[in-house]
Amino acid sequence: MPVPPPRQHLVVVGADTTAVRLVEELVRTGEEVVVLAPGGGDPGAVADVEALGARVVAAPRRVGEADLRAVGVPGARAVVLLGDDDVGALRLALVVEELAPEVRLVIEMANPRLGTTLTELIGDVTLLSPAELAGPAFVAAALATADTQAFEIGGRMVAAGPRERVTGEELAVLANSRLTGIEAVLPAGPGDVVLGTALVAPPRSDARRSGVPGALARVFDRRARVVVVGIVVLVLLSTLYFHAGGSSWLVSLYRALTTSTDTGDGDLGDLSVPFRFGAVAIQLFGLVLSAGITAVIVDALVSARLAAITGGVRGRPRRHVVVCGLGRVGTAVAAQLKARGVPVVAVERSEDVPGVLEARRLRIPVVIGPASDAAAQAVAGIARAVAVVAVTDDEAVNLEIALVARDVNPRVRVVTRMFDHELAARVERRLELGTTRSVSMLAAPAFAAAALGRRREVIFPVGRRVLLFTEVTVHAGSAAPGRSLCSLAEEGVSRLLAVAPAGGGWDWRWADRPVEAGDRLAVVATRAGLARMLRATKAVRPPAGTPGT
Repeated sequence: MPVPPPRQHLVVVGADTTAVRLVEELVRTGEEVVVLAPGGGDPGAVADVEALGARVVAAPRRVGEADLRAVGVPGARAVVLLGDDDVGALRLALVVEELAPEVRLVIEMANPRLGTTLTELIGDVTLLSPAELAGPAFVAAALATADTQAFEIGGRMVAAGPRERVTGEELAVLANSRLTGIEAVLPAGPGDVVLGTALVAPPRSDARRSGVPGALARVFDRRARVVVVGIVVLVLLSTLYFHAGGSSWLVSLYRALTTSTDTGDGDLGDLSVPFRFGAVAIQLFGLVLSAGITAVIVDALVSARLAAITGGVRGRPRRHVVVCGLGRVGTAVAAQLKARGVPVVAVERSEDVPGVLEARRLRIPVVIGPASDAAAQAVAGIARAVAVVAVTDDEAVNLEIALVARDVNPRVRVVTRMFDHELAARVERRLELGTTRSVSMLAAPAFAAAALGRRREVIFPVGRRVLLFTEVTVHAGSAAPGRSLCSLAEEGVSRLLAVAPAGGGWDWRWADRPVEAGDRLAVVATRAGLARMLRATKAVRPPAGTPGT
């Protein structure tokens, strides 16, 4: 006999790494979660979800109305649809809306046009893109700058970032980047990442920008410069030669220029016959050098034109960022780097990937080939790049890209997308391959906040950790009323920023007092710290089967 689904629970459709992190977020807050795994889901993800305490229900690859009823969608508080099939998500969203018109719906969606259509058809729906949520963290790591964000919380605009980038009143110390692990965030002592009231104007990027200087540098590359130097040396030697033949310095320079470049009237009548033969030799060398510089410039212009047509790399890019993999995450990272004025070169194995078309639309050069191949990396200019971002959908390929890139250019900054959190920590510590980032770790808090109907949290990455800024309401029947405000925050995992009593305004200079039902709290916390605070402020629901439920 099948186990009846719970009531007022949360349903997650999909079983991948994002689902695991999302379930972890929800279970930490004491929520009941049922996961519907299309096609059985990823076995590793299913095992992780079950270990977290969520119930997993297998379903056919094409989920139908019966499957949604089996996991209790009509009695659920929220349904989260995960996966890379936007059309399938649209179909399931319409079925969910028919089964439970009042349910809160959260959808992973990449295509903005479909998303716009969905919001017109369904009322209470939130569309989120893990790639867009995680992109800023990859960009900040590639540029070796702690991310800066300005946002509203507790009734005022605030700014979070490195101390040198934040100005105005200092409201809280968020992290100490010189420490590692959990000790780095919300330290008891001083720190270099703070919360203030305004951002300092961002510094100019140290990467070379495009424009006239960049175009000239591409045309007059190393080959053209060698030929030009050869012509200059020939002119100088020819000037000395003609001066030795009895001409003045000015006349000698004129004859050197006209002879070596085959211009002018060629009047050498006052020179002796042996010197005239020498002038012929100079003329021959000049013709060779002039033909050489013409060939180099024509080759550069034709190559630039072909690169513009095909979307390839022009010339020899320098001080740029190489993005390996143009899936959803790679495309988002490349677009955000381009928007910040940073030169970008992308590498993608297949030309048929939609991200290639998007990159070419944004005028981002694309190298078609395996990103882990040294030849493809050489074309992308990794030897002259400031950073390499490996964001393919294969963890092993990302590691291989990082190893090859570090071997080609030991000074390059490497940012690697990893799926296994423990493996990522070991890679950073033991292999010293640079920074690692997890898309699911960065995106899961936003999905959890949307599923629970909370105001969307601001996600602020600090290394592999994330800090969450949000506002929490103290509910009647929770464990918080009667406790002191200071007791709600825990050193190192959560910090209380501002307090607003029920019906009152926000106070950023609050004094400790007993917590009352209806209080609103503006907090910054780690994922674990926020989960504990939500459990303390959430009303306790009576067990299922209790009269009145």
